[in-house]
Amino acid sequence: MPKKVLLTATVQSHIVSFHKPLADMLHENGFEVHVAARNNLSEKNGMVLDFADKVFDVPFSRSPLDRSNIRAYKKLKKIIDSMDYEIIHCNTPVGGVLTRLAARAARKKGTKVIYTAHGFHFYKGAPLKNWILYYPVEKFLSKNTDILITICDEDFRLAINKRFRTKICRIHSVGCNLNVLGLVRPKRLTV
Repeated sequence: MPKKVLLTATVQSHIVSFHKPLADMLHENGFEVHVAARNNLSEKNGMVLDFADKVFDVPFSRSPLDRSNIRAYKKLKKIIDSMDYEIIHCNTPVGGVLTRLAARAARKKGTKVIYTAHGFHFYKGAPLKNWILYYPVEKFLSKNTDILITICDEDFRLAINKRFRTKICRIHSVGCNLNVLGLVRPKRLTV
């Protein structure tokens, strides 16, 4: 039986835009790749999600206070509880929050949960409401995350300085190979 990985985000277009190379690598290493996100592809001029083995349409809303996220959470929890995933990789603020909450029982059974922060909404100069709403949620959910991946120095340092309770990694941007582009590679930050 193949090992299974679940990729989640608020919308399927995010998965299509950023995660095909990851899905290809997972397939090459014997994983079955599932996706859970709201199907918004009809709005995206022919964008197709054709690299996942299974796709679940989960009614996430980008607004954290939208009541439809309660249905999204329940549907996602049911998927996670029934599938025995080895790894769950979540993305986007709302998708990341709901996935980490829905995966709590799965983590107790050994599922690894990875969250990629594509830019925290709380940052130096952000509105106070962003710090009040998003920071406590991310700090709390760090204990429900096995690995937090950040893509900018500010988020990496913030997670370290605020003592998020997880392993914190830093990748440069969304994984662009700077050597191929002939650009100077920035120094790596390590924990």
